Amino acid sequence: MKYKVVLSDKAKADLAKIYGYILNKLQSTINADAVLGRLYSSMEDLSFMADSYHLYPNEPWHSMGIRYYTIGNHSVIYAIENDAATVLHVAYGRRDLDKVMGDYK
Repeated sequence: MKYKVVLSDKAKADLAKIYGYILNKLQSTINADAVLGRLYSSMEDLSFMADSYHLYPNEPWHSMGIRYYTIGNHSVIYAIENDAATVLHVAYGRRDLDKVMGDYK
């Protein structure tokens, strides 16, 4: 099945924070561009493989069909609804993902 990939406003804000952190704190434009490029490329892959990744292990998100995967040091959390894969959050992988998902219940 082919899915339309949609970024939520929160996912867009997450990506901006990730880019800003690498650019400003780590002072590396090359790395900021590379990380964002890998993240966007992986999210584009959801268009043909969104149902291939793991269901989120904890409730209530597991029962809601929320899925996630890791790419490098980051986790991409998304939901499939009809013909769309909506990216809900993009978070640094060592963050408590339950807290990240806390606003999506």
